[in-house]
Amino acid sequence: MSDVSKLKISIIEQAHQEGQLRLEAAKTQLEKDFENRKAQLLLDKEAERQSRLKEINQRFQVEAQQIRNQERQSTLVSKQNILKELFTVAQEQMASWSLANELTFLQSVLKKYKDEEIKVIFGQITADKLATEVLSQLRTEFPMVSFETLALPDQAGFVISNGKVDDTYLYDTLVDSIYREESSHIAADIFKEH
Repeated sequence: MSDVSKLKISIIEQAHQEGQLRLEAAKTQLEKDFENRKAQLLLDKEAERQSRLKEINQRFQVEAQQIRNQERQSTLVSKQNILKELFTVAQEQMASWSLANELTFLQSVLKKYKDEEIKVIFGQITADKLATEVLSQLRTEFPMVSFETLALPDQAGFVISNGKVDDTYLYDTLVDSIYREESSHIAADIFKEH
């Protein structure tokens, strides 16, 4: 073999080896780029998944809070209705008191005004229960009290007037006043959550 042929074969072999090295380097780089791209795509997909999960969770939290608010509101309305019914029943029971109960209540109130000249105006429902002899007994027991003959229509209870100030003992007004002042405390006691 001539030197030229040997040189030619050597150059071809060297070129072939360099080509192989370049091919291997290119394959390695491609594989590395592929793995990097694959890893980046996986990271992007995971970030997108986490973002969607967060969004779904936020929507769930908002909807759950709305449901809790609606439940609280519904419970509050139910409690208020129960309390109103309770106070309405109390008012109806007071309006239907027996004569003995009416007298006991009236006498207990009049004792607070024993040294004052006052006027008592009855509600018609209460006045209908008081016979003439009962009024005579009250005039004897409370000589400084004058009892009006005209009654307040459709009312139970009475009003006490000293000329300047009227104190209302009409049962619907008493119950309504207690309802406004005490309903939140009563509700807290009745509807305590354990």
